[in-house]
Amino acid sequence: ELQVQGQAFAENMAPITLPLEIEESTDETSEEDDDSSPGCDCLNVGCVPAISNFSIQYNYACAGIATMIMTSHDDQTGRNITPDFREPHWAKQYLLDMVFTGSVVGMVVMGYLGDLIGIPRALFLTNLCTVLGALASALFSFGNADTVWIVIAVSRFILGAGVGGNYPLSAAKASESTPTAKEAANKAAGAFFWQGPGSCAPYLVALLLLLLPSSGYRTSLQFRLMLGLGALPSLVVLLASAREDHKRPLVSNNKSRELKLTFSDPSYAIKLLGAAGTWLLFDVAFYGTVIFAPSIMKDVFGDDLPLQGVALSMALMSALGILGTVAGIVAVHYIGPKLLTSVGLACGAIIYATFALLHWLRPTYHNTQFALLLLLNFTMFGGPNLGTFLLPVVSFPRRVRSTFHGIASAAAKVGAMTGVALFPQVVEHYGHQNGAGAVMVTQSLICFAGAALCHFTLEHRGLEDEAED
Repeated sequence: ELQVQGQAFAENMAPITLPLEIEESTDETSEEDDDSSPGCDCLNVGCVPAISNFSIQYNYACAGIATMIMTSHDDQTGRNITPDFREPHWAKQYLLDMVFTGSVVGMVVMGYLGDLIGIPRALFLTNLCTVLGALASALFSFGNADTVWIVIAVSRFILGAGVGGNYPLSAAKASESTPTAKEAANKAAGAFFWQGPGSCAPYLVALLLLLLPSSGYRTSLQFRLMLGLGALPSLVVLLASAREDHKRPLVSNNKSRELKLTFSDPSYAIKLLGAAGTWLLFDVAFYGTVIFAPSIMKDVFGDDLPLQGVALSMALMSALGILGTVAGIVAVHYIGPKLLTSVGLACGAIIYATFALLHWLRPTYHNTQFALLLLLNFTMFGGPNLGTFLLPVVSFPRRVRSTFHGIASAAAKVGAMTGVALFPQVVEHYGHQNGAGAVMVTQSLICFAGAALCHFTLEHRGLEDEAED
């Protein structure tokens, strides 16, 4: 069964040279060069988080369509097709888990390093992992079919660590040097927008690769280019980082002590529970939709849907996600991240439930089901996908924001891993005919739980101009 890896969501960029604004320390001093240019600072604060977010979603989404290409023959899929690279059973079960496991490691480790050694240095390390993982999956995956899939799985773990680290670091990078919650959230939301184009890009690239002339190496060339291109955004960030490294961030000897004191504060513990728990529940539901999208497409358009049809359908879904993100960026200025998230999850729960009822009561209404899926993508991207990303930005002070954002985003990918493991079991238990409906009911309940958790554990904080704690 074909699986598509998705958006999230995520899911951020990296040059390493801009000086971080770090609190003054009485026991340390640092020397700063005066030759850095304001234009370079602008580039780092603005373009780097945007490129990183694009990289996040491209690298999450490209593996799904690459897998579909590998398991096709002459761009055709179906039960009667012998795939050029037969996917072993373990890869079907664990390949998605590898990238999410790597993401959890990257989010926690790189988020902590961002606060400990400075965001620029941590961004350099996390994007280096992304570049190495993407190139390894494209250049080292040779041999028999099992060897190819093993190399890709290991490479996806390394890439996942890099992509995961970009979540907290890009958010902190985009919002650094901002005295108010409004400015911090504005910058983070602007950078987050680029996850939408990043999620759509793999399907547009796939449409171009499917135009390659037929040959014995066509499938191999297609999937290697698809995976290898994921290194380019992070490589741009690496080059910019090396070029603009004019100042060293001041690392306070008290940084670790500050983090420990913050963790021991009960108010921050409740905020972390709300931000991380809501994001986790959202990703459990959201990635279930992403993973089962190819099956839904085949229900709508037939089992013999070619790869071009799959790529076009997924590109359309991604485009709706981009529009939803734009709508969410506008709405968050009026209602704040908390209300955007809770209302979005509640609306998503209603759409999931409606889809399940339609699937059971009117199974032949395929076009209506597809329309509901598009509406669901618009709602989830415009609401909780953006809101969960911003909740840690407005909930925690800048001095520990990277660490707490890393923990929250790591919890989210634990949710994604749970969805990857849970929903195939639900389909297997209830059968192919009723499985999709059962999955949608499960997602609806999870979304309602996420909306309630967000509402009762987090305080409403709009984007008004207030100084941060």
